[in-house]
Amino acid sequence: MTLMERVGSLIFVAITMLLLASCSSTSLVTEWNDKTYQGGQLDRFIVIGVINNGLYRRAYEDAMVKKFEENGISAIASYTLMADLVNYDDQEKLEQAVAKVSANGVVVAKVVDFDESEQYIPPSYDMMPSMGMGVGYYNSYHAAMSVSYRPGYIQKSTTIRVSSEVFTTNPEKIIWAAETESFNPSSYQSVINKLAEITLSSLRKEGFVK
Repeated sequence: MTLMERVGSLIFVAITMLLLASCSSTSLVTEWNDKTYQGGQLDRFIVIGVINNGLYRRAYEDAMVKKFEENGISAIASYTLMADLVNYDDQEKLEQAVAKVSANGVVVAKVVDFDESEQYIPPSYDMMPSMGMGVGYYNSYHAAMSVSYRPGYIQKSTTIRVSSEVFTTNPEKIIWAAETESFNPSSYQSVINKLAEITLSSLRKEGFVK
């Protein structure tokens, strides 16, 4: 491989990495809300992340609570009341925990799909113009072109879909639901921060919170 080819390969790899990073996104896929709701704005939430990984659960609940409180809405993370959700897989126990903090709203989020895939991108060659002069039109053309080699590589993709729901507590009724999709997230924290932003923005738009 010539020096030009090696330089071209390094540039291609760098550009590919930048493009993959720039493709990271979290977006709202579907959304529903109860158009008949007339119960007024909710101002005290309990946030429940139904996530098996305890660290991720705490991170989600903390991010959601922080987003609420930054906007003047009271909220509490469920892990401060229910360390292990398995012990609260009972309607009465869960209702008692919600009543304990006098919450009038409950946010429940769960991961509904996590997909990791790999795709092999084969090597390729591109003709790239370069400076140079030759004798005659063929030599001029031949001297003015060089081959840029693109090595094969593995492209990895990660997609996370999260379902979120909001309930009132009196009466116990679902008033909002949504599903978000995160593609190639840079970190779990970036996903939950964006999820918290989307949730609050949508609830405010629909008039469920101030």
